[in-house]
Amino acid sequence: MAKVEFKKDGISVDVPAGTALMNICDEHGASVAFSCRVGACTSCLVTVLSGLENLSPMTEQEKITLEGFGAKPNQRLACQVVVNGDCVIE
Repeated sequence: MAKVEFKKDGISVDVPAGTALMNICDEHGASVAFSCRVGACTSCLVTVLSGLENLSPMTEQEKITLEGFGAKPNQRLACQVVVNGDCVIE
């Protein structure tokens, strides 16, 4: 199991490792906005406060989108992330 904390929302949930962050957001009411859901926009940009190493590696599409946006190293697109361990999301 992995513990995912959504700092802004005051939500903390335990989920099976290997769960898509987008599904966790949808199921638990986290205030992460989604638009394209395929990594081509940045509406679901989140900042990972801790546990970055517990998230899936970036897809090529996510890398392209984040580089074009000028994202920080600890920012990810929630629609592209799979949670493999504990993390704190803002």
